[in-house]
Amino acid sequence: MMGNEVLLYVPNIIGYARLCLLAVSISMYDSPVIFLIFYCISAILDGFDGYAARKLNQMSGFGAWLDVVVDLISRGILWCFISKWGYFVMVIEWMTFVATHSGGSNWKIPEEDFPVVCRKVMENGFKTPLGTYAITGLHILPIWLYICSKDLIVASLQLSPWIQHSVTLFLIGGRLLSLRVEIFFISKHLAVLLSADEIENS
Repeated sequence: MMGNEVLLYVPNIIGYARLCLLAVSISMYDSPVIFLIFYCISAILDGFDGYAARKLNQMSGFGAWLDVVVDLISRGILWCFISKWGYFVMVIEWMTFVATHSGGSNWKIPEEDFPVVCRKVMENGFKTPLGTYAITGLHILPIWLYICSKDLIVASLQLSPWIQHSVTLFLIGGRLLSLRVEIFFISKHLAVLLSADEIENS
């Protein structure tokens, strides 16, 4: 049974706060400025929970799980609001979450048999040019599409169609790079399941 002290670790409290901020932002979805303020504060706090975990020596399996789940809930709600295809994007992300986290906490460490692109994206904890590009597309694309869907924001920022399309294409490229890694992990996970079934039935 998980100790109550883990639930009250500072990084996990940050995760709960992010969920509360997300709830407020979603309730203000049709008020673009207020929505973006609360949504972006929630997203920015994502960078603090990991730092707090390392600084306070409060790293835990639950905290790592909660961090990803809050991210998935945040992006999932936004994707489903901005696009009728958003549900399918989130199905892929949740399937990837199952595939990666079922193998333990070392899934971020690329192995030699990984495809070259996946290794390049994942090297050094995704802190490479390709990794940064993929993560940027993953996190920023849905926020950018929301901004582009709100005429008030587009007008106030004086975003020309050329700027909108250029940034959108750039972010889609990063998201497709993430998709390549996601498909690899999902297929890898399915191969393990099928192999286990084959052994069990032999």
